[in-house]
Amino acid sequence: MSIKIIDPHVHFFNLVEGQYSWLQGTHPPAWPNLDKIKKPVSAQQLIKSIDFELAGLVHIEAGFDNISPINELNWLDSHLKDIPFKAISYNQIDSPADQFINSLEALAHPSLCGIRDITEGADAKRLLSANSFKNLTTLSDTQLHFEAQFDIENSEITKQVAYYAKQLPQLHIIINHAGLPSNLNTWQQAVELLAQHNNIAIKFSGFELLQLTSQQQITCFNFLFNHFGEQRIMFASNFPVCQINTSYSNLWHCHKALCSSDKVWHSLGYANAKHYYQV
Repeated sequence: MSIKIIDPHVHFFNLVEGQYSWLQGTHPPAWPNLDKIKKPVSAQQLIKSIDFELAGLVHIEAGFDNISPINELNWLDSHLKDIPFKAISYNQIDSPADQFINSLEALAHPSLCGIRDITEGADAKRLLSANSFKNLTTLSDTQLHFEAQFDIENSEITKQVAYYAKQLPQLHIIINHAGLPSNLNTWQQAVELLAQHNNIAIKFSGFELLQLTSQQQITCFNFLFNHFGEQRIMFASNFPVCQINTSYSNLWHCHKALCSSDKVWHSLGYANAKHYYQV
């Protein structure tokens, strides 16, 4: 099968040179198949593991070196030399504005297209900081994305992110992992609010980390499609974490099965990621 895809949410690990304290410290995540997830994988191995044509990818920061995250970007240059890619790096979104700008300048790299700072759970309150708005303004001015990974069912935070989107219409905000749905009624209310802003897009990924049935995942997809539409949703893998419960290839076939037409599949599996990330 020669259908092109672009995967906008992939992680590669270099456990020898990188730190990854969250993954190989004293308290690693209690995930099934953790050994498989930690296994070194090259771009060529990933390309060969799937019967679609992997035409590009977006690497999402994975904790290689949060003190000097440029080291991850430099390593990716050699590790991903066989495939077109862009990269999302790390910068603390609520750091003082001068510190944020200095850290951003230290990340100067041809692959850089955005910043992620995970704000799940109690960390979400950091998005309420006045510093966060200043730093998002900097991202907007420098045409870099903000990859937002938080529980959108937290209505206070979702309202704040929607406010940022309204105040910064040139800023692309990409919601990671479908907004981490749990309570679908509350999640749907958040989707309705976020989808009102054309500069917010969302990735359909990360369900291996969530406690939803297959039917609930389909419900989530249909609801997202009805509100974000064909142009602002991207299928993504969260590889290698997706291997908690499925293979990389099978995941993409499941994504394709959600689509009502080849046109929808092309948009969500390839064209939208190419548009947002310019891979």
